Amino acid sequence: MTYASVSDVKWWLKHPQDDSTLDQEIEEALESVDAEINDVLSEYVETPVSDETLAEILSDIEAQWAAGLIRQRRSPSSEEDVYVQVAKNRLERLVERRFKFLDLA
Repeated sequence: MTYASVSDVKWWLKHPQDDSTLDQEIEEALESVDAEINDVLSEYVETPVSDETLAEILSDIEAQWAAGLIRQRRSPSSEEDVYVQVAKNRLERLVERRFKFLDLA
């Protein structure tokens, strides 16, 4: 089960909620992103994450990242979509804040 829903991704894509034409592609993108997020988090916490507050944050990150993957597939550019870049940065900052400790020497 993914942290985000198809509906969450549609919000990022500004796609009508009642239009199901992208649902399968969104679900596949969510599963892919979910696996990547859990892979990163598995070094610090048991996955899938059960903490509701953390899962809520991850839901938004995952939805943005999945939306970015879908936008990227439709772009002629070979660059990583800005949504993907921002979502990865958000995940990195979350991991640093939540799980890494400063070594004050």
